[in-house]
Amino acid sequence: MIELLKDKVAIITGSGRGIGKGIAKFFVSQGAKVVINDIDPVPCKETADEINASGGEALACPCDVTNKEQVDGMVADAIAKFGKIDILVNNAGTSRDALIHKMNDKLLRFIIDVNLKGTHVCTQAVMPEFTREDRMDEFKKIINFSSSTGVSGNVGQANYAIAKGGIIAYTKAVAREFARYRVCVNAIAPGFVETRMTQEKLPGMKLGVPAAIRNIALSAMPFSRNKVGGTPLNIAKIVAFFSSDLSDWVSGQLLMGDGGTFI
Repeated sequence: MIELLKDKVAIITGSGRGIGKGIAKFFVSQGAKVVINDIDPVPCKETADEINASGGEALACPCDVTNKEQVDGMVADAIAKFGKIDILVNNAGTSRDALIHKMNDKLLRFIIDVNLKGTHVCTQAVMPEFTREDRMDEFKKIINFSSSTGVSGNVGQANYAIAKGGIIAYTKAVAREFARYRVCVNAIAPGFVETRMTQEKLPGMKLGVPAAIRNIALSAMPFSRNKVGGTPLNIAKIVAFFSSDLSDWVSGQLLMGDGGTFI
């Protein structure tokens, strides 16, 4: 693949770290200009600076994806900097696990807001750009992040399953609503990917997954080697397909990126 995304401009939410950062770096390698977003301004700026220092073009736009005013500002800044937006990758998300009988309203709402509401707010924000009369014949791309949990459910993740399952339905609704504008809207459902959120959780660590849970997930992944899950690059390549001209005739679809776990 050589410059699969040449001259494309992409907003990638949650791209200060993890999968989002992997997507941003791969997009740049394929000729795209990228808007780096994160709720934490430090990794947001660091990732943008890293890309710019390596010869790519990146704009840091830290903001909360659930805040409409902040997201509208990010979209305006992106257009002011690059002149247009071609791709929106709704990657920002998080999980906070609890068994159903221990899950309070605050925990339920937080996960739904970050994952599902955030996807909706960002989608709304780019629509004026994607539905411009002078861009009616161009294909624009939205890629939403669901999860294998949104397909199969998972113990202790009812809130996450609600949000990620909702993203699948939302993807299909948006794909239907904006098809006449040639906006392709698709979803990806990653399985177990190695990030700071899925690292082995040791005593005193705030983030991570207990070793026993990691082992269960990895043992169910046929593509896993040496007890290692997928990488951000594995996912970035799938997102690049949905973002490129190769997928111009595809919309409203869900693709599992799980290393063969769910077949």
